[in-house]
Amino acid sequence: MRPNQEIFFVAGEPSGDLHAAGLARQLVRWRGLKLTGAGGAEMRRAGVQTDIDSSGWGTVGLAESLRRVPYLLLQKGRMVRLITRRQPALVLLADFGAFNVRLARSVKRHCPGQRVAYYFPPSSWSRQQRDWSFLAELTDLVITPFKWSAEILSACGVEVQWVGHPVIDRISPPTDRAEFRRQHDLPTGAPVIGLLPGSRDVERRCIGPQLLAAAEVIKSSLPAAHFLWSVWPPEQPGRLDRRADEIDGITSLGNSETLIMASDMVITAAGTATLEAAAAGCPMIMVYRGTWPMVIQYWLSDFGTQFYAMPNIVVQRSVVPELIQWDVNPKRISEEVMAIYHNAARWDQMKRDLAEVRAALGPPGASRRAAEIIAELLGLSSDRPHSAQSTRQHPAEDDI
Repeated sequence: MRPNQEIFFVAGEPSGDLHAAGLARQLVRWRGLKLTGAGGAEMRRAGVQTDIDSSGWGTVGLAESLRRVPYLLLQKGRMVRLITRRQPALVLLADFGAFNVRLARSVKRHCPGQRVAYYFPPSSWSRQQRDWSFLAELTDLVITPFKWSAEILSACGVEVQWVGHPVIDRISPPTDRAEFRRQHDLPTGAPVIGLLPGSRDVERRCIGPQLLAAAEVIKSSLPAAHFLWSVWPPEQPGRLDRRADEIDGITSLGNSETLIMASDMVITAAGTATLEAAAAGCPMIMVYRGTWPMVIQYWLSDFGTQFYAMPNIVVQRSVVPELIQWDVNPKRISEEVMAIYHNAARWDQMKRDLAEVRAALGPPGASRRAAEIIAELLGLSSDRPHSAQSTRQHPAEDDI
């Protein structure tokens, strides 16, 4: 173990910030560790000293990403200088592959002996066979949430451990959704429909207005329906959030987990929120709509998968509806909501399928397992408090 017990995190978008925060909460069980780096509000709440605020770094699409390149290059250089000067015990990358892979290359070039670990490696969700051997040169360890990701990376010579997905620890299906809503001072009348337009600016611009308009159409068919709107960022509501507040029958929430667990159904942007809904056993419709450059990129790209909603990718079949691009409009969204809500057999089948998705994400304790793997890498076993229970055992084949 190096005398310097600093772990330098780098997370650059809300999902990575959330996963890194869960890992940080587990790492504080080891005395003497100093947690620093680049992150957002979740990591700060978890006790990480964020030298660099990465809130708002996340983008979708080539055009949006290119606009951020100059700024992100400056931030990359700043981080390399910090790491070179501090020489932390570990640089711990979380998600944000387009940036973090380049950062890892720079770190290894300037500090050849620097330990680097990757939590939620690039495209860990994808089942496409690719050459990931370069990660073996850039990292000392990769920790992945998906079993197929571990198999693909291992075949490429990467030192990798599979721990399962931490969403299982954060979200569970409520025993009684109506009672859950009462506890959180939310409307108890059915149905309650969650609206999650995403966390990136471009997602909210393209998807948010369609969801608000869809709510009006749905309400014309289901007058008793109430809607829960996901505010992002919670501490600084934007124009779209203020518009949602002005619409009758919509309640705004800054906590997406509470929103999902309180909803009978959600309409959500692609990404982590679809796995959160699956973990909560909440029926959903996934939507994806972007700008014209994003549309062109979408049609020209080959993502190596026939699915885009994470629950569908996990079990490799259509579990939840996917509305893409121009299908993300008030008429199509409301039609899909009505088709699910008024079809008891389809509703029940989706609930069963989502339970299967949850089971496929591995057993509880992913963040704890990841923390213990990192502690072992750094030789921290002797520093572990007596109250910390060892969970070094990885998920077994029978667990998924």
